[in-house]
Amino acid sequence: MSNTENDTFADNPENLLKGHLYRLSGKKPVPCSFGEYITFMKSAANRIIEQTQVGDLLVSTIFTGIDHAFGAGEKRLFETKVFGLPDDIQPRWRFATWNQAVREHRRLVATLESRGKEELAEEIRKRQE
Repeated sequence: MSNTENDTFADNPENLLKGHLYRLSGKKPVPCSFGEYITFMKSAANRIIEQTQVGDLLVSTIFTGIDHAFGAGEKRLFETKVFGLPDDIQPRWRFATWNQAVREHRRLVATLESRGKEELAEEIRKRQE
C-alpha cells in the first residue's frame, strides 16, 4: 500500500470500512453508509442484543455493525463475550445472524447456571489450545 493510500485511510475511515458497515432493520443487518452507521450506533438500544448477569459474570451479546470477517467468508456482525472470567481467558464469539448470536448467548448462560464459572473457563481454555 502506498503512502498516499495510507493517508487516505487515516484521513477518512469511511474509505477503510466501505462495504463492511451495517445497521439493523428489525433483526436483519443491512448495509449502510458511514454516516448511517454512526447515527445508528449512538443508541445502546441498537447495539445491545442481550445482557445476562450470572453470579459475578456478565454475558453480553451485541451488534457490532462491522463485518469482522472483512469479506473473507461469512459475515461476523454480532459478538458475544463473557466478562468477569480469569484474566488468562477473554473469550469472544462472532456471528453472522441475530439468531446465531442469541442462541450462543443463551447456551453460555445455561452452561454457567448449570455447571458454573470454573467449568466454563476450562471449556474455553480447551478451545483456545
